[in-house]
Amino acid sequence: MEIEFFPESSRKPSERKHLAEAANVPAGSDYFRYGRDYFDNPALAVGYGRYAYDGRYAPVAARMMAHYDLKPGMSVLEIGAAKGFMLVEFQKLGMKVAGIDASEYAVANAHPDLAGKVQLGDAASLAFGDRAFDFVYGKEVLPHIPERNIRKALTECIRVSQGKLFFEIQCGRSPGELAAMKKWDATHEIVQTPEWWNALLSEVRYPGDVHYKVLIPDHLSETA
Repeated sequence: MEIEFFPESSRKPSERKHLAEAANVPAGSDYFRYGRDYFDNPALAVGYGRYAYDGRYAPVAARMMAHYDLKPGMSVLEIGAAKGFMLVEFQKLGMKVAGIDASEYAVANAHPDLAGKVQLGDAASLAFGDRAFDFVYGKEVLPHIPERNIRKALTECIRVSQGKLFFEIQCGRSPGELAAMKKWDATHEIVQTPEWWNALLSEVRYPGDVHYKVLIPDHLSETA
């Protein structure tokens, strides 16, 4: 099922910048390691500029809890948790939370209320038992996983869940949108269409929900 939980107001401000601002900015190795340049360097047009907690995910977490009938005391795992700004909202609602991220910088700078709950990890090799979590989700993380690992990562997410999963997936619907997606953020490993993702999810028997987010629609990229 396709369902949208993240309204435009919840998205990072840099996504509303003109594509041309990011087009020719050189990104150093720290950016590609998802370090400070990726999250917190305001001098770069690429990346978040400054990824600070502002509570924007509180209504999203509440909507997810209602939709999936999640109750306080249940467990949730975020794949690609970054600094844990959405996980902390689930924690405020009484959920037991855990997160993994590939960024040492993000884990080291996670929300202070999540001490020890966001850990360095690889989605293709999750250090959790079968059916360990009532809910597993990820926001814009799957396209950052190398294609050689994506099937294993999805299989692992399914394994550690009790069947309730959600992923928001960045994509493009046309050659122009796909090119703009990579141009906007060169850390994307998988730049594909919703049809490609649907075929993959069917292949691994994914039982959860998705939302396909076109990162740079054609009408924006054409003005760059």
